Amino acid sequence: MKSKNLQVKCCNTKYFDRAKFYVTSNIQAGHTQLIPIRWFAKPTEKKASVSPHEEMKAEFMAEMKAENIKQFLYNFTRLPHLAGTKENLHLAQQVQAEWKEFGLDSVQLVHYDVLLSYPDDTKPNYISIIDDHGNEIFNTSLSEPSPPGYEAVRDVVPPYSAFSAQGMPEGELVYVNYGRTEDFFKLEREMGINCSGKIVIARYGKIFRGNKVKNAELAGAKGVILYSDPADYCAPGVGAYPDGWNLPGGGAQRGNVLNLNGAGDPLTPGYPAKEYTYRLDKGSGVGLPKIPVHPIGYHDAESLLRNMGGYAPPHSSWKGNLNVSYNIGPGFTTSYSTRKVKMHINSHNEITRIYNVIGTIRGTVEPDRYVILGGHRDSWVFGGIDPQSGAAVVHEIVRSFGTLKKKVFMVFYCRMEAKENSDICKLGCRGIWLVRIDRENAKVLQARGVAYINADSSIEGNYTLRVDCTPLLYRLVYSLTKEIPSPDEGFEGKSLYESWYKKNPSREYKEVPRINKLGSGNDFEVFFQRLGIASGRARYSKNWNVEKYSSYPVYHSVYETYEIVERFYDPTFKNHLTVAQVRGGLVFELANSVVLPFDCRDYASAVSNYAHIIYNLSRNHEKELATYNVSFDALFSAVKNFTELAASFHERLQQIDINNLLAVRSLNDQLMFLERAFIDPLGLPGRPFYRHVIFAPSSHNKYAGESFPGIYDAMFDIKNKADQHEAWEEVKRQISIAAFTVQAAAETLKEVA
Repeated sequence: MKSKNLQVKCCNTKYFDRAKFYVTSNIQAGHTQLIPIRWFAKPTEKKASVSPHEEMKAEFMAEMKAENIKQFLYNFTRLPHLAGTKENLHLAQQVQAEWKEFGLDSVQLVHYDVLLSYPDDTKPNYISIIDDHGNEIFNTSLSEPSPPGYEAVRDVVPPYSAFSAQGMPEGELVYVNYGRTEDFFKLEREMGINCSGKIVIARYGKIFRGNKVKNAELAGAKGVILYSDPADYCAPGVGAYPDGWNLPGGGAQRGNVLNLNGAGDPLTPGYPAKEYTYRLDKGSGVGLPKIPVHPIGYHDAESLLRNMGGYAPPHSSWKGNLNVSYNIGPGFTTSYSTRKVKMHINSHNEITRIYNVIGTIRGTVEPDRYVILGGHRDSWVFGGIDPQSGAAVVHEIVRSFGTLKKKVFMVFYCRMEAKENSDICKLGCRGIWLVRIDRENAKVLQARGVAYINADSSIEGNYTLRVDCTPLLYRLVYSLTKEIPSPDEGFEGKSLYESWYKKNPSREYKEVPRINKLGSGNDFEVFFQRLGIASGRARYSKNWNVEKYSSYPVYHSVYETYEIVERFYDPTFKNHLTVAQVRGGLVFELANSVVLPFDCRDYASAVSNYAHIIYNLSRNHEKELATYNVSFDALFSAVKNFTELAASFHERLQQIDINNLLAVRSLNDQLMFLERAFIDPLGLPGRPFYRHVIFAPSSHNKYAGESFPGIYDAMFDIKNKADQHEAWEEVKRQISIAAFTVQAAAETLKEVA
């Protein structure tokens, strides 16, 4: 784009427009991204004491309609949109055309050539039980039974584990519960069960499927079977779809089984997958599993587990809700002891072109400051919840900003592809002229990114709001939700904040709703974990204290349709609208507030809390702490300094003259770059693309967030490490890194001389 698009127009009003506003549509599982950069709001007539900023925000929030989100979701779920397919390209083109109609300043498609994984159309994947002559006496299903109304739909990809290795291993079966680190420890250390050379079967739930596969590889298994147990994917008293919203027995969860640790495309780790990029050989890509993996439904799993022999389950928590013993094995009972399990996995990986849709509404006063709203567009099948419930919400946010554009500001949108099949293309929504996703614009975003608001699935339940975000956003989230009406029954006339607090109060802080740490397994990963851009996500969720099943029952199955949302989850789409108002409201405030609505005092409180948590964890090893002279004093000193400087910075912020544009810009830069100050350029040990010292995905569950991950990982299972001196030296090294980083972050908040 021409440089004139970046010119800052002078004005003598205090109402800034922060940066550009990007929306990106990734050809992955249908996520969209929105990047607001500060914009300039045109002055409007004052009504009573309402400021133009608040008046315009109210108009924007009122513009969003539940009926529109409902129609968008219907439109986006008529056909499957698997990453890299022509159907997903057609959806990208549809989104591009509609964003142009909405009035965005520019909308374009940007391509990448990435490694994706697909089943073989002529050689299907399946699992069999074979007798001692090699005859197949049982085979698992090749596909899921179609949901009503979708029988004629073509190109429904059968259940598969994307990026699984090819192969036909056979051997004894071992049941490994959820396949967690602690499950394998239980088998190997306490029960003396060796998984080497065995095929293991693990139930979905608790942790990311890729971590299950990694754990099985480390245990020496030569194949992994994944299944959804009714205990984890069926809510009590609810029928299977279409009678209810539970997973039918023939349903299976698709999903990638990579362990990328933030690397992006397996063949171009850390770099954009463009034509000019150097690629690794397909066989040596980053994070690819070395053993075959396949998902099945619980009806087929019951057939595999029915005659298991060997050890009884070590605890009741190892039992699901199938009518089987849940014996561990290895192998079957005496009567069937000659039988073995055989896997037939023929999936293949291929470099495939994907497309991101990128739209923009340009900022006026600070076009070099970007606020990003992002997500993906591709889905494993119809994607009624993941991701299209999020894509539909972003579409409505884009439409609403487009409607207001004539009166106010400029915004930039972009949507991404290939998130579900991989974890690539996470960087989207750049500036006016930098509109690509993935790692292509990392340098620009590090220099200019204000915040990233994630827009994956809008719902996973219908109980209350769920928010995961950086502590910098706590105060803004609480303030915004006090302005949004609650959609919950029994809370008529009350705010979203009130119902959220009543249903899910914080366990760490008094008299506020709970906000979770950011983990990963989603589109914010690169923005937050690698680049240090303040990030957050919001969706409507279930009651996690009561509803113990994993995620939502039909996750990544063919039954994730528009109808399951419209009939069971959100018939009036009021929860979708609420999520749109939260996500859109965050974008509005981040893009349009004169002073960035970040509060560094909340970060200080969080860091102090996390420091005490990790210290208390270390006290399980009091003897070793003394023996190896391990001290947390430097970390606590840094936390104290950070807390004091955050408080003094906040005081200066309250006294700022908002008409002094240079002073405002200076303080805003300190706020914007604070998250960046927690980034270690060397990354975490063994995970160089996870660089945030305070937060990272757990090494044992990609979905979960861990605080002070370097210290936590160094202490994990430390008593079983062979060289105790070396192990505790690493703990000391990680404490020093954390102390330095917190102190360095504190220094960035000092008054500029």
